[in-house]
Amino acid sequence: MLKRIKVISLACLLGSGASAQQAPEIKDLYDAAIIIEQQVTLGAVLVLAATDYANASNIIADGSFTQAHVTSAQLTSYNDAVDVVAAMDFSAAENATELFKAEYDSAMIMLGMSVDDLSAASASVMAAKVIATKALTADTRPESLALQNYLKDIDITEEMRVDYNNALDAVGKWTQLSGAYLAASNNSSLTSSIDNYAHSNNIVVGNYTAVEYDYSKDEYLITWSGEGTGWTQYTASNQKTADDLYDFASAYTQE
Repeated sequence: MLKRIKVISLACLLGSGASAQQAPEIKDLYDAAIIIEQQVTLGAVLVLAATDYANASNIIADGSFTQAHVTSAQLTSYNDAVDVVAAMDFSAAENATELFKAEYDSAMIMLGMSVDDLSAASASVMAAKVIATKALTADTRPESLALQNYLKDIDITEEMRVDYNNALDAVGKWTQLSGAYLAASNNSSLTSSIDNYAHSNNIVVGNYTAVEYDYSKDEYLITWSGEGTGWTQYTASNQKTADDLYDFASAYTQE
């Protein structure tokens, strides 16, 4: 029988940061995109399960993967939602809270794209999992020969390694920025300080040209008319170390 597998969908992790204030059209786009992502995730899990079945001499039924297909209706819903959002006219931010919420929404979109890139890069290096499984059970001459034949068709290259690491780091970048901008939008001391600065200097908040975040300083650097102004140590309590992340992630690996 199949071993129990706990599946944590990246879609669920992305959804945990959905903003209640975002435009309903964007929420509709998110919902449509997540349905497709969930189908692809289900397909990946079914492939792993079916492979385990095959290695245990089990025979799956015809059409066993049908439930993971992306349907025409699902794709149509997604494309319709894309068209609606693409045609929308979003006005400039009127205050710092809106500025950071806009940056958060943009970062989340980039995060979704980087997760897609990571999924593609992971598929290449995950061949190592299949090799490990076959090597673990190759304790007879026929099984060892089968492993040798399999190795002829499997190759994990240096380029694949680099692509995977780069894709993983990109996800790290956009998760950091997403968290930072959401934390900033909810920090009234920070947003009030920015709004007061803009008012005192006759600056329209929404006319900013760039926003950057530096984790090492906990600094938000906002550029207006080519000149950057920084705000530091407002969200230091929201920062998490790599060890904090490892400890938090351990909950997802529990049975």
